[in-house]
Amino acid sequence: MFKEQISSYAPVNEQERSDKKHIYHYIEQFPFNILHRENTLAHITSSGFIMNKDLTRILVIYHKIYQAWGWTGGHADGDENLLKIALKEAKEETGLKSIKPLSKQIMAMDILPVWGHMKQGRYVSAHLHLNAAYVLIADESEPLHANIEETDGAKWIDVSDIGLHSSEPELVYVYEKLIKAARAFDPKKEYTTGTKKEEKKGSAYDAIKNAAIPIAIHETKSAYYKAKLIKEIVVRGGGGIKGTSSSIIRQIMKHKKK
Repeated sequence: MFKEQISSYAPVNEQERSDKKHIYHYIEQFPFNILHRENTLAHITSSGFIMNKDLTRILVIYHKIYQAWGWTGGHADGDENLLKIALKEAKEETGLKSIKPLSKQIMAMDILPVWGHMKQGRYVSAHLHLNAAYVLIADESEPLHANIEETDGAKWIDVSDIGLHSSEPELVYVYEKLIKAARAFDPKKEYTTGTKKEEKKGSAYDAIKNAAIPIAIHETKSAYYKAKLIKEIVVRGGGGIKGTSSSIIRQIMKHKKK
């Protein structure tokens, strides 16, 4: 399940494209323990970035280990359902009961370095968290009950103040990605499966309904040109492709030569 969740995520920038590629590399290299902390080099984690319904405030907790305010989250510990992990950790670390995801899809993907530290009297060597993040929605009026074993409190802050409360610049970058993703999210475009690439492909097939395009495909006798035409429609999403079959083929071949 976790492989499909990661595979379906469409990276938003070069950093995420690179990180997703390397996360898959780690999964292939360590298929039996990538979900477990026993893999002391790198393992899967899942985080929850909790916001209010208006997306104007963020719920942060104070991590004892890192001595910093930040999001909730935890290790997979064998669980393949990354959203389930994010929700479970969010509820345990804040005491909130009615937390729900803004989207069931991953909303940020990052490889996060964890520096060596002491935990429960034992030294944990530096390693990597292969992290999937979700935006979670909670009610500001619900009482907070922070987990005192791992945190020293929880509080709501304004979105604009996240940089003032976090002492970890690399995470502020991730938080800002999540804020942007949350505000850009359109529930009408929510997909239970599939990627942005597949969404684009879907719109391309819708474009084939345009009269000029199916006629051109039908009139084209060459299987090679017909395949090129269909491929070009998918790539371009149907945009700007008009005219007779011969003129469209000329457009495609001209584009190919560039």
